Amino acid sequence: MSETKQQAPPIADEIAVITKDVDITAGFFLDNPDPTLLTESKGKGLKLYDEVDRDAHSGSVLQTRYLAVAGEKWEVKPGVDDTKGQKIAAFVSKSLKNCNLLQAVQELLQGILYGFYVGEIIWQEKDKQIVPARILVKHPRRFGFSQARELRMLTKVAPREGEAVPERKFIVFSYGASDNPYGKALGQRLWWPVWFKKHGIKFWLVFLEKFGMPTGVGKYKSGATPEEKTTLKEAVDAIHSETGLIIPDGMIIELLEASRSGTVTYESMCDYMDRQISKAVLGQTLTTEVSGGGSYAASQTHDEVRQDIKEADAGMMAECLNETLVKWLVDYNFAGVKDYPKFGYVTEKESVLKELAERDEILVARVGVKVDDGYWYDKYNLPVPKGGAEVVTPITGYQQPQFAEQQTKKTYSPAQQALEDLAAASTAADPLAGNEKQLVQIVREASSYEEAMTKLLDFYPQLDVASLQDGLENAMVNGQLLGRRMVQDGN
Repeated sequence: MSETKQQAPPIADEIAVITKDVDITAGFFLDNPDPTLLTESKGKGLKLYDEVDRDAHSGSVLQTRYLAVAGEKWEVKPGVDDTKGQKIAAFVSKSLKNCNLLQAVQELLQGILYGFYVGEIIWQEKDKQIVPARILVKHPRRFGFSQARELRMLTKVAPREGEAVPERKFIVFSYGASDNPYGKALGQRLWWPVWFKKHGIKFWLVFLEKFGMPTGVGKYKSGATPEEKTTLKEAVDAIHSETGLIIPDGMIIELLEASRSGTVTYESMCDYMDRQISKAVLGQTLTTEVSGGGSYAASQTHDEVRQDIKEADAGMMAECLNETLVKWLVDYNFAGVKDYPKFGYVTEKESVLKELAERDEILVARVGVKVDDGYWYDKYNLPVPKGGAEVVTPITGYQQPQFAEQQTKKTYSPAQQALEDLAAASTAADPLAGNEKQLVQIVREASSYEEAMTKLLDFYPQLDVASLQDGLENAMVNGQLLGRRMVQDGN
């Protein structure tokens, strides 16, 4: 019989604490180690990234990323699936709906750019319950952290070490680094493309000014007096503001026009920087910058990358709210709760749910895989029917309806029947022969009318229209011949 080796208990305390880091200056306050801020902010601190947010393209793609999460549907699931758990979850859901959660989440997600962002909860008592009235989001430049990762509010009284903040009052959304409370700001990657583009545009504007108004060059003869030089300089300056001018005899004014050659331009440089910004924020460029035919499939592929980023952002925001606002809300209003409800976003795309539904139909209806009823409501985010409510029952024996023109057999005159027989006998009776499978597949795979139209337009140049042309020519000839025959016969 082998002896069981006694296992040492796991170490719960943190070992690699910040005070042991050789790169951190010893002291009470923890400085932000962001390398871009340390070298480029020149005392501005996190306000440096305000300039990134002010850039038109950078601000646009950042807002797109924030709204991709803030605009999603959300839900609160019970910590325990019993009467009390459902009651607590319903209370939390109602409380969040009655405050400015949408706006607060959108603003807190700016922590992606700055590394972290702070929201102050304004609590209020309503119907003998403590609920959030509003969440006021604050710029992170007003806060710092101690070496124990405790939030400190920088004030005029304590501009360096900051003041301690009350418990259950401030939400801190941190992005990019779990060990560093300041996070890892996306601004570190965005600052340089924005900076290069900003200076590129500055030189571009100088070039446009020179291109639109050539530079005047005045030439004077050797031995010209200072007064003559001054007169010439005033004449050159007048070119930009006067419609006419005069100069003394013997002086010459020429126009030096700006010109560029080659393929490299200021515009291409700025476009390149915008693409780098798009890739840093959205993980791709096609859904924001590619235009023209044939780009739909490529943009769909890149949109999946953005979907991954959206799901990750939504998950981090949900974790932040569950550890702060949701937990505090429950603690203020319910005693002895151990299993807290969970706030979460529903981020799956409709096309993903469609593919999942088709898979489930095959597995359950055809293969016979047994699935618990709760799976359907959870996976497809469907509300569970309440007791006494009318429910929709599945339709069995469903048959495709027939239209009236399909049910009624058409009758033709002898002349018309002859024309129909000619069309049926023609090899071009089906003008789109050979294209049906591709067209049907495109329509079936599309998740919306707009997507189907876009794919059909992309496929249009590949259509085989030779049979269609032959069919039209035959129909025109047959129609003319039949018309003449009918006139001759007096029909």
